[in-house]
Amino acid sequence: MAKTKRDIGPIGTAARVLTGLALLHIAGGATIASWGIEPQDALIGLGALPAVMVALGLAARRYAPGPIRFTGPLGIALNLAIILALIANDVTGGGATIFYGATMLIAAWRGQAGCEGTVVSNWVLGRDDQIGCPTFTPIDEVEAQLRRRHAATTG
Repeated sequence: MAKTKRDIGPIGTAARVLTGLALLHIAGGATIASWGIEPQDALIGLGALPAVMVALGLAARRYAPGPIRFTGPLGIALNLAIILALIANDVTGGGATIFYGATMLIAAWRGQAGCEGTVVSNWVLGRDDQIGCPTFTPIDEVEAQLRRRHAATTG
């Protein structure tokens, strides 16, 4: 499925780029002098967590004919709980930081709205699953309203 339009505006894009870069900086040690990513963190962040998300996307494709939409308050709360559990855990914290940082950059590049957790599976599987994102969902909604308002006044 070729994607031709961006679902996020310039503010959502910039917010994702800045947050993604900040998370990757934090994952690397947060200081230039000690910057370095642990191999197990890279394996978790660039291998295990993306693989889990693709597996979930495959399950969604098998059992749901269309895209999954879990974007309401419950979806946002559950996603936030998962993010906090991954980041707070000593084993997965560094890898989760790398995963979310990298996927935010990919989402900014692809113009994908919603949670960055689904960006890899959506890209690989050609899906458009959405999970509510506690940080970017409000930005995306405001920008979408502004685009609709602008389209209504110019067209």
